[in-house]
Amino acid sequence: MTITRAEASDFSQLKELWSIVFSEEPEFLEKFFSLRFFPENIFVAREQGKIISALHALPSFYQQNNRIQRCAYIVGAATYIEFRKQGIMSALLTYTKQQLKCPITLFPAIRPFYETNGYLTTSEMLCFNLQGLKKYEPGTLVNPTKEELNSIYLEATRPGGNLLRDNFAWQFLLDGYSLLAVKDAYAFIKDNKAVETMAKNKDSAIALLGLLEKEDIKSCSVLHESPFTELLITQPFEVLPMGMSTDATMQGCYIAEQY
Repeated sequence: MTITRAEASDFSQLKELWSIVFSEEPEFLEKFFSLRFFPENIFVAREQGKIISALHALPSFYQQNNRIQRCAYIVGAATYIEFRKQGIMSALLTYTKQQLKCPITLFPAIRPFYETNGYLTTSEMLCFNLQGLKKYEPGTLVNPTKEELNSIYLEATRPGGNLLRDNFAWQFLLDGYSLLAVKDAYAFIKDNKAVETMAKNKDSAIALLGLLEKEDIKSCSVLHESPFTELLITQPFEVLPMGMSTDATMQGCYIAEQY
C-alpha cells in the first residue's frame, strides 16, 4: 500500500469511492466534484495502483481572537469496506497532518475514532426542546442574502471563533437545509429541528423563536454564548459536541458540518 497526494487523473476513482461509500445523491456528488475537487489537497491510499481509501482536506480558514489563520477541513474520508479496520484511514490522517503543517478540522461521523487519532472537540451546542416554550411574537420572515447570513454567523460565533464559510459553503447549506430567518437571525431546519440557530442580538433571537414556534419546530441548537440561551435556559436541553481539530489552541472555535 502507498499513500500519496491525489492527481487530477484520479477524478473518476475518487468520485466512485465517494458514491459507493456514502450512497450519495448524484446531484450533490456532481456539485461537490465540480466545485471542491482540489487534487493537491486530497490524500489517497493505493493498493496495486487502485485507490482504496481517500480523504479531502479542503483548504479553509478560521477566525479566532481577531486573527484569520489557515487550516484544512476534512470531508469525504472513505475506505472501501473490504479494506476497513486495517489502520489505513489512521495512516491517511497522519500523512495529511505531516504534509499540510496547519490545524486540521472536521465534523466527525465517528467521534471516538478521531479522538484516538489526536483530534479534540473544540465547541458544543445546547439543543433546547421548544415544546411548552413561553409565547413570543414571531418576527417577519425574510430571505437573507449569503452576505447577510455570513454577517449573522460571524457576529454570533465571534466570542469563541469560527470556521469561515465562503459562498460555496453557504450554498451547500442552503441546498441541504430549509432556512427560517428574520432580520439579524436565522435557523437551518432539518427533520423539524433547528440544527444551527444564530442571532446578532436578543431582539432578533426573540423574533426568531416566535417564528420557530409558529412553524412548530421541535428543538433548536444554539451556542452557549448566544442570546437564545438566556431565553431558553428553563427548557430541557442536551449538550451536542460539534467539530474537532488537531490543534488545542482552537478550543472554543465553532466548527460545524459544511462543504
